[in-house]
Amino acid sequence: MSLTVPAPHVPYDPRRLAAFLTEHGMPGQRSMTAITRLRRERIHNRPVNLMPRPLAERLRARIIATAVAEIGRRGGETEIVGDRSSVGLHLADRDPATRTVLLRAEGWRYYSRRFGARHTTLAYVHGADDAGPWAVRVPGTLTTLAEALAWMEPAEVTKARAAGRRVRRQGDVYAIETTAAHDGRGSDALPEAHQWRPQTRYLVHRPEDGRRHRPLKLPYPVRFVRQRVLEMGRSGGRAYGD
Repeated sequence: MSLTVPAPHVPYDPRRLAAFLTEHGMPGQRSMTAITRLRRERIHNRPVNLMPRPLAERLRARIIATAVAEIGRRGGETEIVGDRSSVGLHLADRDPATRTVLLRAEGWRYYSRRFGARHTTLAYVHGADDAGPWAVRVPGTLTTLAEALAWMEPAEVTKARAAGRRVRRQGDVYAIETTAAHDGRGSDALPEAHQWRPQTRYLVHRPEDGRRHRPLKLPYPVRFVRQRVLEMGRSGGRAYGD
């Protein structure tokens, strides 16, 4: 008759485990310090199973990254740099139907030891149309996309809409329905890349970078108005939009 000898219990505590290994002549690390170090290395090297971020959070991050890249490409300031930290743009408002968003940043911008820091706000409207992505700078006091879009729209356009006149848009150019006596008014002040062709009644866009808008057919009398927004950078001046 043979007796089965139960296996000895292996302790987990590093100090007791070191003594156990020595007592039973087992191979491997024997000291408490070596056992502790080995366990820490295994924990450090163990693959981390990160839970994927929620879809809404990933979408928000992608929208911000796309908008920030376009704003930076156009010379816009994309963060407020303070003395010890920076504040980046965040998504303040969006309209999924038009793929238009308002991005804002608010913080203390550091200038120098002499001038110190000043509270600053940044705001941009970003979107995409048939010519690709666009971005314009608007006052930092605006907190909703509706406010920003209303601020961007020229007064003549707002009045025309209220009066029931047709308004079409090609980039930063608005074509407002008018009388035959004023047909083509404002065409001499169009941007170089935009051209009004009265013979065919087309407004065409031919920029050097190839980011063209579709030709705009305008079979009725129109006059043209350009959009004006804030200049990119830190200037408080106005510039034509996009």
